[in-house]
Amino acid sequence: MDGFTSQSQLSNQALSKLDKLARGKGKKKSVVLMSRDVEALLELYLHRTVSSSQLARLCFPDISYETARKRMRRLQQSGFMGASSSGRMEGRGRPELIYFLTAAGARSLEQHRGISWETIPTGPPHTYHKEHFLRLVDVRLALKMAEQRGEIFKLEFTTGREFWKELASDVTGAEEQADATISFSYSDVDPSPVRVLLEIDTGNFRQTRHWEPKIRTFLKTGYPVWVVTGSEPRILTLRKWTQPLLDEAQYGAGKCVFAVYGDIVEKGVFNAGWQRTDGTVTDLKPRF
Repeated sequence: MDGFTSQSQLSNQALSKLDKLARGKGKKKSVVLMSRDVEALLELYLHRTVSSSQLARLCFPDISYETARKRMRRLQQSGFMGASSSGRMEGRGRPELIYFLTAAGARSLEQHRGISWETIPTGPPHTYHKEHFLRLVDVRLALKMAEQRGEIFKLEFTTGREFWKELASDVTGAEEQADATISFSYSDVDPSPVRVLLEIDTGNFRQTRHWEPKIRTFLKTGYPVWVVTGSEPRILTLRKWTQPLLDEAQYGAGKCVFAVYGDIVEKGVFNAGWQRTDGTVTDLKPRF
């Protein structure tokens, strides 16, 4: 009436603003999915869970890590993927995040890639499996580094679920899946592909219950088997379990080889000192 706003009117305006902020805070931020965003969701489908630094290297290699993290955070805030602590530490002692698909992310993959969302695992992985999944991604990244250095060419890396779908009708007992299959060439002149089965040892396999059925199934494919373990003593155990299976299938000691995960990450795939089943060492490279 006199040109001034009353105290009660100010209070009502302030409350109205606070109410709008409160309502907006709970809303998910919308985002338009770019092609690399879809690729990130696909990586989460293939690997079940991926750490922030791994996902940055796989899908955002041409931008800084901080910029990639902001994009991942935006995808998380938009509801396409969830996050939790990896148990690993990154710079400045802060725990690194791992990402996994949500129902919205699964539906986006169905829309963009034709994968039925009902078949896509969502939510955080079990604590017991988390490090296993992350180690598989680390080995894949080590192989990508080998390709960048010119040690191998035309690398293809497929997780077990996709590869073994192809073999299910051809291999008896195909429920024993390898963690991944790797295809690559040793020379850019001779593009003949080499196909290898990759298994990340959990350290909890039992000889007759787990290991023997698994290796017998792998050997039926005819492909070499690479086993990544946690320690040197574990290799000795697995070698003893594996040698009779190679003899049974009439394969040589080089059909199944073993290396320590830490050595692969530190030294690279082809400098890790792989052991054949008879204990001899190989660099995995053919003799031309």
